Amino acid sequence: MLVIGVCEDQPAERKKISELICEYGITHHLEMELYEYDSGYTFWESYQPGKLSILFLDIYLKDGNGIEIARKLRGEGEKCDLIFLTSSPDHAIEGFELSARHYLIKPATAEKIVQALSRCETKLNNRFLEVESDRLTHRIYLDQIRYIEVFDKVSIIHTVQQDIKTYLALSKLEKELGGQPFLRCHRCAIVNMDYIKDYTATDFIMDDLSLVAIHKKGSTETRQIYLDYLFSQMRGKSLEQ
Repeated sequence: MLVIGVCEDQPAERKKISELICEYGITHHLEMELYEYDSGYTFWESYQPGKLSILFLDIYLKDGNGIEIARKLRGEGEKCDLIFLTSSPDHAIEGFELSARHYLIKPATAEKIVQALSRCETKLNNRFLEVESDRLTHRIYLDQIRYIEVFDKVSIIHTVQQDIKTYLALSKLEKELGGQPFLRCHRCAIVNMDYIKDYTATDFIMDDLSLVAIHKKGSTETRQIYLDYLFSQMRGKSLEQ
């Protein structure tokens, strides 16, 4: 089970963030517990080492600095994923030094929450889709999906183990996948960037050597999104070492 904390001293913003996290959890079939803290004091008062999976932490708290809270957590060996909340990017470097997964500029939106939580892939690797195929319900874990493509209105989900056909629209599947590491690279295809081995001007080359088409319109931007994701993953690994 995911245990997520939101430490934010502005009531309206805290409520909004919590609601968006809950919506994300429902959409992505996540079993979670959510805890809210209105100050650094209330956070430390109820803090239990190792309990939190993910912590949304405001940098500018009325009773302290979120960076200092994060520094103390890391000093005590806390491994939870940190997502900093702020109205200014001034502390971005310090955030990355503390192995923060993401830096969310307020106000929060559904898109920003999706992006932030998608960075916590190691905590979310139990996410799954449930799809109907041949009158059976299949539970497909997201980290097992290589790519999805559409032929004649049938979506084919290519997983590590098998291919599963469903009549769910690609737009519906895209919404349930929730953003990175998944990328809509073509009108008829979504790719999991974690399984990309290389690319050409027209295709992504997957780890099993299959090809996934890149739409001609916006192909440069699509490849750049992949390169940015690859760089962020490499940077994240270097910070964890």
